[in-house]
Parts: sequence; structure tokens; C-alpha cells
Amino acid sequence: MRQKRHAITLMVVVFVFSALFLTILGRFLYIQATGEVYNVDLEEYAENMRETETTLPAERGLIYDRSGMVLADNQPVYNMYAILDEVYTGESETPLHVVDVERTARQLATVIDMSEEDLRSHLQDAVDNDRFQIAFGSAGRGLSEDTYQEIQELDLSGIYFNETKDRYYPNGLYASHVIGYTAFDGEDGSKQVTGMYGVERQLNDQLSGQDGYVNYQQDAFGDPLRNQEEVVQAPDDGDHVHLTIDQKIQSFLEDAMTTVENEYDPERIMAGVMDPDTGEVLAMSNRPTFNPNSRENIENWYNDMISTPFEPGSTMKIFTVAAAMEAGVYNGQSTYESGEFKISEHGRSINDHDVDGWGTISFNEGVLRSSNVAMAELVWNYLEPDRFLEYLKAFHFDRKTGIDLNGERIGEISYGGPWEQITTGYGQGSTFTPMQIMKAATTLANGGEMVKPYVVSHLTDSETGETYQKSEREVVGQPISADTVDELKDLLGRVVTDEEGTANSFQLDGFTSLGKTGTASIPDPETGLYMRGGGNYVFSYIGLAPKDDPELMMYVAVKQPDVEYRYQGSETTTYIYNTVMENSLHYLDVSPDRNDTNSTSTQSLPDVTGQQVNEAVSQLEEQGMSVQVVGAGDTINAMWPASGSDVVSGQRVLLQTNGELTMPDLTGWTLRDVLALARLNDLDLDYMGTGLVQQQSIKPNATFDKGQTLVVELTQSDDDETEEDVEDTE
Repeated sequence: MRQKRHAITLMVVVFVFSALFLTILGRFLYIQATGEVYNVDLEEYAENMRETETTLPAERGLIYDRSGMVLADNQPVYNMYAILDEVYTGESETPLHVVDVERTARQLATVIDMSEEDLRSHLQDAVDNDRFQIAFGSAGRGLSEDTYQEIQELDLSGIYFNETKDRYYPNGLYASHVIGYTAFDGEDGSKQVTGMYGVERQLNDQLSGQDGYVNYQQDAFGDPLRNQEEVVQAPDDGDHVHLTIDQKIQSFLEDAMTTVENEYDPERIMAGVMDPDTGEVLAMSNRPTFNPNSRENIENWYNDMISTPFEPGSTMKIFTVAAAMEAGVYNGQSTYESGEFKISEHGRSINDHDVDGWGTISFNEGVLRSSNVAMAELVWNYLEPDRFLEYLKAFHFDRKTGIDLNGERIGEISYGGPWEQITTGYGQGSTFTPMQIMKAATTLANGGEMVKPYVVSHLTDSETGETYQKSEREVVGQPISADTVDELKDLLGRVVTDEEGTANSFQLDGFTSLGKTGTASIPDPETGLYMRGGGNYVFSYIGLAPKDDPELMMYVAVKQPDVEYRYQGSETTTYIYNTVMENSLHYLDVSPDRNDTNSTSTQSLPDVTGQQVNEAVSQLEEQGMSVQVVGAGDTINAMWPASGSDVVSGQRVLLQTNGELTMPDLTGWTLRDVLALARLNDLDLDYMGTGLVQQQSIKPNATFDKGQTLVVELTQSDDDETEEDVEDTE
């Protein structure tokens, strides 16, 4: 009986195990035949497990100035990591992982910004926790080419790098509020840079491009399998942005602003240079500023030229007078009583900066003296406030300029009552940005037409080089007529030249100009009253030159410079304006139209190219020219100025010969003459300071080659400066 039970049990066991075996075998056969498990394709699953994809980052487009100089570039940077697992070495004859933690920490500490103790702890913790690989945080991210090479020379096993691109700004802080900056969009530093500010942000989509990829299969160690087909999608690099900014003019501006910043320690400086005919912004800067390469201790996140409205002061008088002229109610010879203005007998007083006034004077003299009372008379008794408001809107003071930069803000036309209406006429109460004022002032260069400002010239395809999305001159209104412009330009020219004018110190050497000063009171945020004393004003100036056909317009404002007396504040704006405008006009080869000498006669320069040197020099010297020969040859190859140019007696003429090039003694030369020498001989010119040349890097009579770099140092003359009258425009 017992044997029978054992036999039955054995049969059951055999049956169960046979059934299980057949079930499993059937399952294996089914999987082998179909290649699926729970509707999952095993072959596809295996391929997905082996398959990996590596991003091929697109190279960010470059940003250029108007001449093709790079303002924002890309440079390789390296992110360091360490592999710690000895499995990675495998059968390699040399170790591929970190073998010696102590030595690795000690050597790396001499190169990267991380202590030996921290490095050793970081590496050892990873080993103790069986980590396959680790990174080194910020200390190992974004390493330069030099640092990368230095670490490579240490020959440390297990140390590897990922190469990526970082943004680099060759000119540092120059135009940083315009160009902006980028940042990595991933903490590990491995992802594409993204525009965070300025043009970099405004045109991020065009600059970024589209990443590509490589798709391949790998083994368990992450190494590519042999004899496989890779799928490669090449990246589409970002397009290039070309700005209207001129790097040379921007340099003039930055250097002048830095000089004033260091000497006067103002709270703010804002300035811009524009081609008033087209609206192209050639230079723009603010203080405080920042270096986009480091972005450390940024004090000012705003591009004040477009983002910081303030009460501008007497520069607004340009548009008050323009409105009165256009409306036909301005008679420059009519008189009024200066000093004080009241709407009613018991009303508040509006005073001139000279509270006693200048007696009964003409409106023309009132403009020259920057009289607040003259503006009050024009707004209240001649134009009337409602009509004046129409002109303010016609000049677009009620809206943004539309400049192609992000972050533009506007202030407010404060027009609630008679007091605000009148004070707006001389630049107090209402608030505007410098760019709004510059846009309105383009009417003075265009017969009354107002043009839209812009900083992006065009975009080019990075692959084909073809231009697209090109900016053009855009007329956005005509608030005044050409006749009004002519009358106003003559009057504003006298503000610069006449003895009564407040802008005497803004006269340019060699060029006629027109302009208007401003000395605006600043509201105290605690008391609501205007500040008084010393430098507690915004000192500003807007000017155009040459007067008859303006090539450049510049606005500059300096807030609260460290000066003891109010009249000293205008020294800051005078220095910046005169330095930048004179150098820029010479750089652009604008012919001087102002001659302070007794002789103003000009003559046409003859063509002496092809002549013998002695013959050419004699001919030009007989005509009163100052001749400088460049080179040791016997025949004239080229000359500057070009033949046919109108020149004055004593003007320097450069003659280039066919022989070996020799450097003249440049001592006492103007920047304009040095620029001409550089262009004539294809020299790469760099310079420091303003005034006349005192030092030169290529010694006199030394030979030089085309394309060589010439550095000159210029120094101002010791002429005494004259003080100017300034106005308190409260």
C-alpha cells in the first residue's frame, strides 16, 4: 500500500515538473519565434538599451560692429570629470581610472581653484561609495584652454574633459549694456549658452541655431560597437548679428566716461552717439557698467539710455522753442521781463537760474541764456498748454522710441495742472529717457523728419554669408518743417558760439556745431523737494556737428558728480562731449568747417601721384602745404588727402613712396593725421588719450610693414578752460 502511494506521488511530481518544463519550453519557443515579451519587441528593446545619442552643439552666431570687428565671440572651454571604477581600465596596459587619489588631489590643487584637502576628500568619498565617475563642481567647469593644457601635462590617469563653447567678449565692458551676455542653461555647464541680456537675449533665437546629434550603439562600458552605422545630423550654427555700433567711436566714449568716472565719482553717467540722418546708434554706454566676461558685482542692471526716465532739464527747451516756431508764435526779437514768472499775482514763482534775471531781453537772448521764464512765457502765453501738448506728442514724448533693444521704458508727461504744464516746457516735472530726446532731435538733421533709432544693422546666414533682416532708415514723423529747422539750428548754433550762450565750452576744435545744455534739479525721494548744492543735479548736453549738415549727434548726462560748486558740474559733460565728438569726426574723415585762424581760404589739392618725390614736395610746399613723405622711394604712389580735396594753408599732406616704408616722427600730430597715416599704409592703429601725439610704438625713421600695429599716446594741451554759465531748471 505504501509503495503504491509513493508511486502515485512520484507520478504527480513528474507530471507537474513535466508540465512546468513544457510550459517554460513553450514560452522560450514562443519568444524565440515571435521576439516579443508582453508585447515588447525584444530586439528593439535591446537596440534601445545599446543605442545612445550624443548632442552636437550648434555654434552660437557672432556679434560684429559696423566695420566687421567681433564684439561677441566663442571660445573653447573644458569641463573636467574623473572616472574612478577600475572596471573602466579593463585589459588596457595603462590605467584609465584614477589610481592614486593622493597624487591626483595634490597635482590638481596646483591648477584649479580647489584645495588639496577638498580634492582628496571629494575623490576618496567617491571611491568609498563605489561611484563610477564624478565632476568637480564650479572648480572644474569652464576651464580655459591654458588650464586644460596645464592639466593634460600633469599626465593624471582617470581625468577627462568635455569640450564646449563659452561666450567671450574681446572688448570687456565696452557697450556691455547693449551687447548683453549669455549663461549656460544647465548647471553642469554642458548645455548650450542662452542669451540673458541685451542683444544676446533680444536675438537669442537667431544666434543660437539648432543642435545636431550622433546616434550609435554602445557596449556595457559605453564604447561604440564596431562595424555599425552611425546616424549623424549636423548642427545648424547660429546666424551672425551685425550692429550699427562702431567699435572706435565706442572706444572714444568708454575712455572718456571712465576718465570722468574716476575723477568725479558720479552716481550715473549715460551717453550715446548717433548718426542723426539714419537713426543708427554708433555708440552707447552707461556708468556703472559691467564686464560681461565675469559679470561680477553688477551695480546697474538697466541700460539707462533707454530704461531710466528722469527729469532732463533744459535740453527739453529745444522742443519748446521748436513748437513755438512751428506754430508761428515765436518772434525772437520780441521781449519779455526775465527773472521771475507767475501765472497769477499770488501764484508760485518760476525763476531763472539767475534769480535777478537780465532785465527786459529778447526771446532769442532768453534761449541763449537758457531762461526758464522765456519757456514759461512761450508755453502759457503764446503756445498755450493744450497746443504744446500736441507738439510733445508729435515728437513722440508719449511713447517708446521703438529701438530694437529689450527693456525700453518711458516716463510720463506730467500735465495735471498749470504748474506741471509750464515746468514741462523747461524739462522739470515730466520724465523722459535720453533716447527719446535723441530721437526727437533727429529732426534737426533731417529737415524736420524724425527717424527711428536702431542698433541692429542686419543678420547674416552663418553658412552662406547672405544678408537678411536688414534694418533701414525709417521716418516715423515730421513734427516741424524744414524752415523751422533752419531757424532753430541757427539759434542753437549761437548757444555754442555767442558770449551769452550757455554752451561756450562745448565748441569743437575745427567744427561748427549746435546744441543745448541742461542742469536739471533732482527730486529728493525722502522730502519730495528738489536737492540743492554742489553736484546734486543732472548735468547734460545734446549736440550735433557740423552745424549745417550734421554727421553726428551726441547726448551725455552726468548725475551728481563730486564737485563743490554747481558750475563745475558741466566740466564732466564738456570733457566727454568734446573728446568723443572731435575724435569721432576726425575718425570718420569729416572735413573741418570751422577755422579760428585769420586765413580761411582753401585751395584744391593737385594730383602728385606718379611724380618724383622732390618735384611733388616742392609743388605742394609752394602752395603752403606741410608735406610728410612716408617711405624711401623716389616716386609718389599715393597721397592723403586725395587729389582734388579742398585744403587750407598749412594742412598736413601725406605722400607715400614706392620704396621701403619708414615711419615719420609723429610728435605733435593730431589723431586725424595719424588715422590718415594708418589708412594710407594699412596699419592697425591703437591709441591712448586725446590731444596731440607724444609717444609712438614704431620709432621715427624705423622701417615698417603694411598690417603692422602702431600704438600712439596722445596728451591734451595745457590751455586754460573757461567756465560756462549753467542753469537751475527747477
